[in-house]
Amino acid sequence: MKDLTPRLEELVGYWDDYMGDYDTLFAKDPMYADAMRMMIELMGDANRKRVLDLGCGSGTLISRIAELYPDAEVYGLDPSEVMVQGSVKRFGERANVHIAIGTAVQMPLPGDYIHCLMSNLALHHVHPVERAACAAEISRVLKPGGRLIYTDMFCDVTGPIDDPERCRDIIQKMVGKSLYDLEHGAFETMLLHIGDIPAVIREEGEYFTTDEVWREHLAVAGLGRFEVIPIPPQDFGYRILTAYK
Repeated sequence: MKDLTPRLEELVGYWDDYMGDYDTLFAKDPMYADAMRMMIELMGDANRKRVLDLGCGSGTLISRIAELYPDAEVYGLDPSEVMVQGSVKRFGERANVHIAIGTAVQMPLPGDYIHCLMSNLALHHVHPVERAACAAEISRVLKPGGRLIYTDMFCDVTGPIDDPERCRDIIQKMVGKSLYDLEHGAFETMLLHIGDIPAVIREEGEYFTTDEVWREHLAVAGLGRFEVIPIPPQDFGYRILTAYK
């Protein structure tokens, strides 16, 4: 298997640079807020349950879950040491919040442990050759009956990097989202999305695919009862994929 360590280190360094501005960067993006609200509503009452945020970043989603459900045990994993250190500092001595370094294919958690695994805009960084391993690791840490709630931008077309239809699909979605950000005063977020278009097309640390591809991997890993929920406006490809073990 291809050694993906150098690419992971480069990607982690990229997000390290955003640690101080991460929350501010997305604060004016209504779709980002809507996605978290919808994810938390889908999760339901998390008190006396164990919830994992995979790719937790600066801990925004964790903060909301911990505030709403003080009796929940909330776990956060991220490959960025800088992000993890920032989140540890953010939550201080809160006994019910646990932050650690971890990746989508190597989670430092027991098997059959998590009631609800959440991931917001993170799994598109999983390299295609590691998607099956990621799905297997998600299945491993989820309890029987546990739920996955995964939000991301999904493509509607797959193909080679230079496939015109694939490129058109990506460009239309990302330019549309960038204009949406601009119209809602999220100027820096607009610049981020516009700047990411070449990397997404070239698959340089950004590996967007269809929700069907992820459903196939997750089904092989033992998950089922899939539901795909669009996040309005639907033209940008942002969806929530849910499944149960």
